Parts: sequence; structure tokens; C-alpha cells
Amino acid sequence: MSSADTADAAATGATEPTADTASTGRRARARRRTWIDLKAAALEEVREVGPAGLALRSVARRLGMSPAGLYRYVDSRDGLLTALIADGFHDLADHLEFALGAGGEVATDRERPAPEVPMRAGADADVAERLRAVGLAYRSWSVAHPNEFGLLFGDPIPGYAAPADGPTVEAMTRMGAALARPLLEAAAVGRLRGDRVLSDPSVAGPPGAMDPLLAPGIDPAVGPLLLLAWGRLHGQVSLEVFGHPHWLFPDGCEALFRADLERTLHDLGLVTP
Repeated sequence: MSSADTADAAATGATEPTADTASTGRRARARRRTWIDLKAAALEEVREVGPAGLALRSVARRLGMSPAGLYRYVDSRDGLLTALIADGFHDLADHLEFALGAGGEVATDRERPAPEVPMRAGADADVAERLRAVGLAYRSWSVAHPNEFGLLFGDPIPGYAAPADGPTVEAMTRMGAALARPLLEAAAVGRLRGDRVLSDPSVAGPPGAMDPLLAPGIDPAVGPLLLLAWGRLHGQVSLEVFGHPHWLFPDGCEALFRADLERTLHDLGLVTP
């Protein structure tokens, strides 16, 4: 380093990396790369044997690593499943947020491709357009990632329980917030018509049950509407992902999904026939 460089570094507070710090940086990058490769190998294992069949020994074999070496990155099969589920929810959330106008950045510890969605509707778009965008993104991600969809929404994995308040809860909460955003925006401006769907107040559950879903001042009936809308669209996606209507729609069910999405918008009072 020249005397001028030394003066510049002193002025900015920067210091020249030492051999030790450079080595530490290389180790951290190598560890991150191995962690990403480990999760990718685990997803391949899930695709082949299902979540219940995931075994650390098999994942280590895919990586050419000893089982003991694998334990430097994950403490158990359940820990690995937790990481995969959290990654899946975050990736789905990335796509939903991208459809709603956010940037396409993804976390470096996931290193997934930038999101691609059928349509985007930014903050200045009508709430009906925003709900269309997020609904289509939900379907397109699910159809493109059937095994991860099964990992997130399929049958419970025997012997596995997600840690309370752990990364899966945080990731699913982020996904749910993006999915619900257009409906909450519609409710905030008085566009959501709960009386078109709800006639029995008991569907809201016990008093206060829906409070975590809703901002102060939002009609409590909006909570059940969120769940009903999600259940309706998620049901169509689940049928398609798990192959039930393929005999009738061998090229996919996008047209059917779009039709149900439009009917949902109508039932919520967001569009007229």
C-alpha cells in the first residue's frame, strides 16, 4: 500500500485486510456455498423420496461428504427440514412481493433465481389488479415448485414439528402478509364486501381470534374473508399441483384458476360482472 493509499485509508477508517481476515472471509464464503449446496441436495432427496424419507446420511452421500461433516452445518434431520420449509416460504413470499411491485432481490443464503411472475401490479394499481397479480403468482410458483409446495402444504411429516416461533413461522408469516395485502388494502378503503360472502358471524371464531390478521379499525369479518379467499384459490392450486384434474386439463389449469379468481373478486365486491 502506497503512502497516499495509507492516508486515504486513515481518512475513511478503512484498513488493509490482513492474511488472517482474508482467510476468515474465504472460509465464510466456502461455508455459505456448502450450506447452499447442502440444501439443494436435500431438496433433490425430498423430490425423490418425499419429506418423510429425508435422511442426513443420504444427503451427505449426494455431497460426497461424511455424515459427521454434515453435522457441522445442521444438527438433525428436523433442523434441515426446518431450513428447507423456511426457504420455501421465503421464496414464495419473494414471488408474491415481486408481483406487488417489490424488487426482485433474494437473500444470499438462498441464492435462488430472481422471481418471475405472470403479471405485476404496483402500489398505484387498483386493488382488484393487485389481487389478480398475487393470486397468479401464488399459482405459478406452486406449479413450478410442486415438491416444495408439498413440503409446505402437504401431509404432516411423521415425527417432525416446526419449532415454535422459529424460522418457519417467520417465513410463513411473511408469505401470508404478502398474500393478504391486497384484501387488507381493499378493506381499508371500504372496497371489501363481507356481506356478499358471510352471513354467520360464528365463522370469525372466538372473540379476538382474528386480531393478529387485522390492523386496528378493520372490520373483524375481514379475517374470515381472508381465509375463505385463500382456501378457495389454494384449493384450485392444490388440485392442480397434486395432479387431480390432469385427465381433464393435461396442459395445466391456468384458465380454470383465472376463472375462479375472477369469481372470487366478484364475490368480494371488487369487480362487477
